[in-house]
Amino acid sequence: MVNKEAVAKGIRVLSVPPIIVSILVFILARVRSDIFRSVSEVLIIGILLGVVPIIAYPLQKLIPSLKEKGREGQRKLAFIMNLLGYGIALVWAFAVSATKQVKLICLTYFISVLLLTLCNTLLRFRASGHACSFTGPLLLLVYFVGVKTIIPCLLVAALIIWASLSLKRHTAKELLGGISVCVVSFILAHLITFFVL
Repeated sequence: MVNKEAVAKGIRVLSVPPIIVSILVFILARVRSDIFRSVSEVLIIGILLGVVPIIAYPLQKLIPSLKEKGREGQRKLAFIMNLLGYGIALVWAFAVSATKQVKLICLTYFISVLLLTLCNTLLRFRASGHACSFTGPLLLLVYFVGVKTIIPCLLVAALIIWASLSLKRHTAKELLGGISVCVVSFILAHLITFFVL
């Protein structure tokens, strides 16, 4: 018999932000040759959006004040590392005059972490960073690859939402908040990238 909790935990682990953004970058590099100009660009984006944020998990264990806070300490450091990685990615994209598509990706991620920080600190609303982080790649995949990816993306989203609710990691309201933050971030990034830059 399938252990529902084990399946939910597996889905949560496989859908952490660094893994899911790495999958996005890999798929885009394979199916859209016009987005990245070189393999080094793919690696840089993968490292800044995927690897830098994941450093928060082992790093938290080395910082006593954050280690003793447990999951909340981990969450706080994750926001900081996301801001760092996404911020550097955005600066890099503009510094090297990356394609508009790369700028759109970097802007979407950067705006999303700013809005998440605003929600979670100033507005005191716990919008789910996990929900925001899986929505971004799925939205970008549909945008760049086309409508044929909508059904697979919706299925992936449904599984991740089920896992989060099943494990009681987030409430439906928190998940909706994270998804909404990402959608707003994507729209703002799109407007800036294609109508301002």
